[in-house]
Amino acid sequence: MKPLRLRPPVVAIGLFVYTASAYAGFHVYRLHSLPAPDKGIADPEYQCLSSRKPSTHVYASIASSYDDDISWDEWLIGMPARRRAVCRLLEGKVIETAAGTGRNLPFIAASNNSAISSLTITDASPQMLERAFEVFRSLGKPLPPVTFSILDINDCNHSPASKKDMSAHLTGKFDTVVDTFGLCSVGNPTQTIRNMMSLAKKGGRIILLEHGRSSYPLQFLASFINSSLDKTAQSHADRWGCWWNRDLETAARNVDGLHIESVKRYHFGTTVEIVARKE
Repeated sequence: MKPLRLRPPVVAIGLFVYTASAYAGFHVYRLHSLPAPDKGIADPEYQCLSSRKPSTHVYASIASSYDDDISWDEWLIGMPARRRAVCRLLEGKVIETAAGTGRNLPFIAASNNSAISSLTITDASPQMLERAFEVFRSLGKPLPPVTFSILDINDCNHSPASKKDMSAHLTGKFDTVVDTFGLCSVGNPTQTIRNMMSLAKKGGRIILLEHGRSSYPLQFLASFINSSLDKTAQSHADRWGCWWNRDLETAARNVDGLHIESVKRYHFGTTVEIVARKE
């Protein structure tokens, strides 16, 4: 009888499964062992008060390294596909709020952007917007006319200048308002969506791609995910200016005059895509 010989691919797969299981087990144990957070940890009002620094200050400090820091994580969970799908929905005069470093610009350039007549890129952080402009210059692909503008859509941080800008030349001007992963950083998500809605024409679309609390059919799994998000929310917000444990679908549904046309969820319910229309 010949001795059993394991082929290299079998050994490699076994090592991968063992390593992945050990890694996942360690993190599950670590998350389970963390102390319970304060009861109000998922409440945006509580979060606004407990933030160590305004989100604009956080983003000013991380703008130069932001893309390098998150690119691998986004690729690993397939986030580029989600961004690409959202960018294909854009049409008419488009404004992107909380655009950050312009991570959607390559997908807009790669899509059939003939449906877009103009594109306005905004953010509250000059440092982030400067990075977005660098991305724009490096694309080398045709885009519709693009404008870059400082705009603080955040209700918690609104300055008189940003309010004046909104009322002067942005309010009611756009066919599509898009926001990707911006509502995690604002003081009042519901009011901020109202601010976004004020930018849209009557009948204009508001498209949101956000992350937050899990809404997953398996309740025990959703509970574990949400507990983990709550336990790590404060440290994550201190590092990234982002509260990743919010219920942002409910925030959108609480906005009067906003008709939600579709809701899609990904990543065990923690990523939500909402397409809505201003009535």
